[in-house]
Amino acid sequence: MNHLVTDAEVEKALDWLRDNASEIGAAKRDAISAEHMVKHIKALTMMKHSELPVSAQEREALASQAYHDAILVAAQAAGDYEQLKSLREAAALKIEVWRSSSANYRAMKI
Repeated sequence: MNHLVTDAEVEKALDWLRDNASEIGAAKRDAISAEHMVKHIKALTMMKHSELPVSAQEREALASQAYHDAILVAAQAAGDYEQLKSLREAAALKIEVWRSSSANYRAMKI
């Protein structure tokens, strides 16, 4: 039988899923933290301009370097998480392809 996915590839995918579970969790944690930090930076910057109307406070916050930097950190964290998530999905799909092809092979032998 010509396997689409070999047993060795499945073992490698399973190993990757096991070995990277903590890294994926940490990336998700970092992404959520960075997303909330953007809001925190915005609030802190608005507080610095409390003498202004709320719309002007928001304008100052959105135009601040700290807010810009926080957005870049959040974007990087989200990108890192999505990359690991895609790799996890690819490994899981490889296992599913192997499972389906193995079941088809067993069915053909009957």
